[in-house]
Amino acid sequence: MYKYIISRLLLLIPIMLAVSFIVFFIVDLAPGDVVDILAGTEMSEADIARIREELGLNDPLLTRYFRYMAGLVRGDLGISFVTNRDVFEVYMLRLPATLQLATSGTVVALLIAIPLGINAAVHQNTWRDSGSMVVGLLGLSIPTFWLGLLMIIIFSLKLGWFPSIGNDTPLSIILPAITVGSGQAALTMRTTRSSMLEVIRQDYLRTARAKGVSEKVVIRKHAFKNALIPILTVIGTQFGVALGGAVMTETVFAWPGVGRLIIDSINNRDTQMVTGAIIMTTMLSSVVILLIDIAYAFVDPRIKARYSK
Repeated sequence: MYKYIISRLLLLIPIMLAVSFIVFFIVDLAPGDVVDILAGTEMSEADIARIREELGLNDPLLTRYFRYMAGLVRGDLGISFVTNRDVFEVYMLRLPATLQLATSGTVVALLIAIPLGINAAVHQNTWRDSGSMVVGLLGLSIPTFWLGLLMIIIFSLKLGWFPSIGNDTPLSIILPAITVGSGQAALTMRTTRSSMLEVIRQDYLRTARAKGVSEKVVIRKHAFKNALIPILTVIGTQFGVALGGAVMTETVFAWPGVGRLIIDSINNRDTQMVTGAIIMTTMLSSVVILLIDIAYAFVDPRIKARYSK
């Protein structure tokens, strides 16, 4: 077991290096930079060149990347060129709100997807199965921003049940969580259904039924447990995506998270903040995937047997 965990931890190092370089390279390709905003229309070309030199923007890409990574190892993501605030400090201030939204959205998705997926598999080719597939199709098809705006109009403006923006009250998380969770639930439900269909007619389940085990126990304890690996993969991937991909939801609900921070920084051409926030988010997503890989070792007996030798 420990060998498996250590091997996954070692694989995380080159993945993070590759991801950080790709992010740094893509941000560098974007047209314009913060100097274009700071310069305005009255600054001379000589002053612009001097600012670029002071900020190190004239150095080669690899030089700037290695300098940036050396600071990242020390926990230094630099200073925002626009707000003059520490990037790491700003990111950590925004991260709890994003974690709250991603976790709540995933919980909503699981509460919807797991029962629907199991029910669809157990009652394959019936109206229950068809109804679950329709729900999944709707969840995949409805745009996030449209669903968020629709819920604001109905539950905030018309009914007045929930706040429409911000995270000032405990009720503020409900509408954003449902918005994020609806898209996650659709894919998780379809994966649960397919995975359950693969194991639900296996011989060991027939044996359990022949021994007099109730159908509920057969489905919950035997079938669902053996169908968990692809479900865990989808859940972990969707949670990692929600850490940085709930941009539309955070924008619609004015949620003070990392996604909104990235959008605001892009609009301000604050490359230092954009680079730091995206790299940190992708690293967090990689850690989430690592934790899912480690969870496999506790779910899949084949991994236990392979690494226990």
